[in-house]
Amino acid sequence: MTYLQHYEEMIEPQLQQIDVFIKAQDPITVNSLAQLLSISELEIHSIVSEENITQLNKMTFFMIMKKGSSPICKLFNRELERKTFNNYSIEDVSYIYDIPVNKVLEASNTIETDIFNSSNIRTLFSYIKL
Repeated sequence: MTYLQHYEEMIEPQLQQIDVFIKAQDPITVNSLAQLLSISELEIHSIVSEENITQLNKMTFFMIMKKGSSPICKLFNRELERKTFNNYSIEDVSYIYDIPVNKVLEASNTIETDIFNSSNIRTLFSYIKL
């Protein structure tokens, strides 16, 4: 299996669900957040309390996502920590997607580039074997 397959099966669908959720006008509930972010309602209540969140809305959604413990929340937080939203280095890709740096380096050598963005990251992922 390649990382691209993993990404398409496990990460991308959840990112798409989050995108639809954020664009919708539906009320945000603890239950809907728990399902969407794959964390428990108890964890959401804990984050809400810890962060002094008084209402659930699109802005506080991202605060909760940043603190959540699920893989998608951790990926989101690692991307925020890197502060690189357009171009990614080998080290950025390794850290954000939690892929061993040697695997990213090997794949980047194969495709002969070390800067990644939305137009070529899938190609990189397709060369990373899990």
